[in-house]
Amino acid sequence: MVPDLGSRLRGDHFLLGTWLTILDPVVPELLAGSGFDLLIADGEHGPVATADLVTMLVATRADGVPILYRVGANEPVRIMHALDAGATGVVVPQIRTVADAERAVAWCRYPPRGLRGIAPRRASEYGRRTAAYLASADDRVVCCIQIETQEALDDLDAILSVPGVDTILIGPNDLAAALGHLGDLAHPVVESAIQRILERCVAHGIPAGVWTSSTAQVRARRDQGFRWATVGADYGLMLSAADAAVRGVRES
Repeated sequence: MVPDLGSRLRGDHFLLGTWLTILDPVVPELLAGSGFDLLIADGEHGPVATADLVTMLVATRADGVPILYRVGANEPVRIMHALDAGATGVVVPQIRTVADAERAVAWCRYPPRGLRGIAPRRASEYGRRTAAYLASADDRVVCCIQIETQEALDDLDAILSVPGVDTILIGPNDLAAALGHLGDLAHPVVESAIQRILERCVAHGIPAGVWTSSTAQVRARRDQGFRWATVGADYGLMLSAADAAVRGVRES
């Protein structure tokens, strides 16, 4: 059974994930066996559709690694498709207002707590565990919102106060662009905003996650106080290994 990711995010151990964008099921299968605590299938900037997500979930089932699905937009159908397919939760991008956060949470929870329609298909093992799934889904499904805009920064405390927000993920690229520093993720203004988001998450008791591009960045963010991070993506990990292999021969 897939571990309770929400409980693990609130636990004592730092969690590490990476992104899934390559549609061949061998890729998530390999990464699930590498020891990652979670994987995020990308349906916003990546090509992962619901059918691809199901294939990824099947490929990683033996290793029991939770998969979150980043939806392309904060829309009910996209969120419900992912959850009914059996994703551990969703990552909802471009959260700008309290209303945006409330909308994301509502479609992750069944009535009376939310608005999610009841048809859990694969999530209930095609009906074998419907009662058990319905009894636990509201507590186990992870609703992760992305903080990556100036509007979200302006209304940060109110957004973090929305009941049902389980964790947040900072998107440094979009955040840098929103703050007027496109491509300059290390700019002091961007880093100051990241630190502020982290501090407010700690104050609200919400585990904060962040995207990184290297293991050195992961270690720095872990030491900074983040509860989890993603490092690179499937294609980037493959690219780095391939480049390193070629350099190792050419330069020897």
